[in-house]
Amino acid sequence: MVITRQEFDEWHNHSITVEFRKALFSDRELLKEMLLAGTENDEKVRGQAAAIASILRMTYEDLIESLRDKEYE
Repeated sequence: MVITRQEFDEWHNHSITVEFRKALFSDRELLKEMLLAGTENDEKVRGQAAAIASILRMTYEDLIESLRDKEYE
């Protein structure tokens, strides 16, 4: 599948994507608060927070590289 930078930018700036990213950011903040308060599942919570952070940081280049890696599997 080929995704252009323009398509990525349109998706990234789409109102639904913007709201989705806000929800992810809120979830990540909640997970950080859980870690500060202490939880039995610190490792799991850290993993979830890291996964959300990775999604929030994703760039066009990251997406293309990920798709390119899948072509070789």
